[in-house]
Amino acid sequence: MSGDGGKRERILAAALDIFSTQGFSNTTVQEIAERARVGKGTFYTYFPSKEDALTYLLDEGLTHMGQHIESKVQTLKGSVVKLQAIVQEQLRYFHNHQPLCRLITREVWGHNDQSSSLAQRIRSSYIKMLQEVIDNGIKEGELRTLDSETVATALYGMISIVALYAKELSSDQGLEYIEMTLQELFFSGITQPRTIMGEA
Repeated sequence: MSGDGGKRERILAAALDIFSTQGFSNTTVQEIAERARVGKGTFYTYFPSKEDALTYLLDEGLTHMGQHIESKVQTLKGSVVKLQAIVQEQLRYFHNHQPLCRLITREVWGHNDQSSSLAQRIRSSYIKMLQEVIDNGIKEGELRTLDSETVATALYGMISIVALYAKELSSDQGLEYIEMTLQELFFSGITQPRTIMGEA
């Protein structure tokens, strides 16, 4: 905790809470300052604008999530095993950081204004990590030959949107059920195996 009574931390916590519930564009600096129990001028002491607070929250949050997931999968062998671990770890990260999950999904996916360049950089960095695993899996014959960027984007998007809207994610039991469903959906698909016609 810093010597200023944790004002910066309170501002960031308030901004995360309000941005994640009502959206960046619907939030004012005054609201953040009031929630953080600081003056409006104090907000500007730490962040020149609310865009800077958003940028910090997204950059810090996504960087931390990426490092967390990479640390969990770097020692694993095989692309399928790594992708399964990524699904698990991203869901669990969002389970443990739900305001950040809402913020990421609101402001990174499809955001077109002030944070668009940051959002694009964050998406590109994370999807590139997934794409490298998928490309390696294709090369090793573990995965089908599909467009790896599309597959990586679909995987990240699937997890993120489910994490945002699935109310069950807040419970440990619900988390496990959602994880099992997504693993089955992504790695096995949703269609039943076709019955071979004409067999005796």
